[in-house]
Amino acid sequence: MGIKATNWGFCNRIVNLCGGIPPGTRPGKRKMVPLYPGGAGPPFQINKNAVYWGRNSPRMGGQNMKRIWTLLLALALILAMAGCGKQKEYLAGPVSDTGVVAIGVPGEPAGTDPALYDGSLASRAMMGMLYEGLTAVNEEGLAVGAAAESWEVTATEDAAKRPVYTFILREGACWSDGTAVKAEDFIYAWTRIISGEVDSPYRYLFDVILGAKDYENEESELGLEATEDGKLVVTLEGDYSGFAHMLAAPAFWPVKEGERAYNGRYALESVGDNVATLTPNSGYRGEKTSTGLTLKYYFGDMAALEALAADGTLQATYGYAGEGITPQTGSNGVSGCYVLNTNTLSDAEQRLAVKQLAAGEEVTGTLPEEVTVLVPSDSAIYETAGVAALSEAAEKAGRKLTIRSLPYEEYKAEREAGGYDLLYLVVSADYPDEMILLERFVTEAAGNYAGYHSEKYDELLKKANAETEETTRAALLQEALLLLESDGILIPWGEGKTELYCHASLSGMTCDAQGMWDFGGAKYAGAAEA
Repeated sequence: MGIKATNWGFCNRIVNLCGGIPPGTRPGKRKMVPLYPGGAGPPFQINKNAVYWGRNSPRMGGQNMKRIWTLLLALALILAMAGCGKQKEYLAGPVSDTGVVAIGVPGEPAGTDPALYDGSLASRAMMGMLYEGLTAVNEEGLAVGAAAESWEVTATEDAAKRPVYTFILREGACWSDGTAVKAEDFIYAWTRIISGEVDSPYRYLFDVILGAKDYENEESELGLEATEDGKLVVTLEGDYSGFAHMLAAPAFWPVKEGERAYNGRYALESVGDNVATLTPNSGYRGEKTSTGLTLKYYFGDMAALEALAADGTLQATYGYAGEGITPQTGSNGVSGCYVLNTNTLSDAEQRLAVKQLAAGEEVTGTLPEEVTVLVPSDSAIYETAGVAALSEAAEKAGRKLTIRSLPYEEYKAEREAGGYDLLYLVVSADYPDEMILLERFVTEAAGNYAGYHSEKYDELLKKANAETEETTRAALLQEALLLLESDGILIPWGEGKTELYCHASLSGMTCDAQGMWDFGGAKYAGAAEA
């Protein structure tokens, strides 16, 4: 069982603002992912057939005037109906080839090196189809086998008792060129990041591996080993139960040395003028299947994608597709939350009352006379923070709400100084694990902006960090989250979404916790099974 109370999901780090944490620093390494990628929204549509009457029309009167107005109204109605008939239809009409799905993606084509994954929609739309890591995280928030069929966790025999993960790879799993996926492929991919051969923004994640933090050259010893029977053995520096979740991050996906090949459900067949074609990998997971549809990704700006959605080229798009289609939504790996400051709201009853107010619930406790909200002034984040709704709720309750909307550096300074009752944070994910958000509220944590102190909470997180059995670990995290909520410390505030518009006959697509879209199960209604 996973954490379901708030469906937090997968926080690798707290980014807090647009600007985020500069590359090369800890705990994060890349710039903040935009909360809503793909532009500011659909363009305004102009009906060229609309009829407008100005104030300077000739003055008329009597029966002639009535007849003319009657005729004009009839003409206007006819023109309006004709105009309606000519309105654009998107992702409509018969599909000429039910063996292909053409997908529109805003932006430029992204690279296919998982070490350089940048979190953009262009990367998320396609990258997860090409590669697969040792693990994945399911809908319940549990780490499950992916390229690895299973794994076990033991400890070194010395006094350090370091965790040792032994992964059994799926038998028969092949790269798209037909060669076997081996433990050495993971070691090669990870070592090139650890050594700096590839300047990955996720280098810091590998510091949990024994020897990685102090790596100097190829003579340096790392806690990585490929056994004679094909297993991958990884020794960590110390307890870190989130390692199985971390392995779902693209940086930990395998790379074949010297050749372009893919171990995911699909392989990159060809790249043309802003069009990438993917075909099924028959060796995926050793299943020897190739029943998926061919995928063609069209990259471009919103206007170009709109035209392709209207002329029948596309069957799915992350761009604009009119108002008549209800999109499928998936995560974009970003969410928001409010943190309540225990230093200014020391009474738990007051914090819970503020939480009820923010959630639009009936307030059963005593509200403070004034509440100060600290939020970044970036327009997109400010809107997401729902400040207007908060202000309206406070006004109805007869309380004063002071909004401090500041540029990033000023916001950061006030955040450190604790100048708020409510602090708005933007949370971005490098890999899917609830633990990373929750550990921010441990007493001594640097990012404990709530000033929260609970021995019970600290003990729960300590136990969870040492627990490698997934369901037991998830239960501990669930208990910790409920404690945070009951103490009035955290208010979940929505998740960023990516919208996928599809042809009415197309179904079977899914999106995981990292915002990776999977078209492997895509199918057309009425199409023959392959």
